[in-house]
Amino acid sequence: MSGSRSRKRGCAIAEERGITDATGAETAVRRHLESQHGKKLADLQLRKCWYSIGAARDVWDVEGIVILKKGMFGKEQRVFKYQIDPASGAIIGFEFEEQNER
Repeated sequence: MSGSRSRKRGCAIAEERGITDATGAETAVRRHLESQHGKKLADLQLRKCWYSIGAARDVWDVEGIVILKKGMFGKEQRVFKYQIDPASGAIIGFEFEEQNER
């Protein structure tokens, strides 16, 4: 065996390997939203995903729209933006903006 050991932290694979491309960043956001909202998540539309180089740290930015079930027939549409650390895959920050109800 080599000297390196794999550490398992929860079920988020992105935290172990880091994020190397836009698909990985989108997957991390999708998993986070699914864990936060569960069965209330009706639809998820990812609009933009890009890599930003910053003075303090680099981040993956992901923007999109999430539609959540509200009550028996109602739905709520919210715009979101996530920032993800490319080295660890951890979510640095996020914001939601309530758009409208259907």
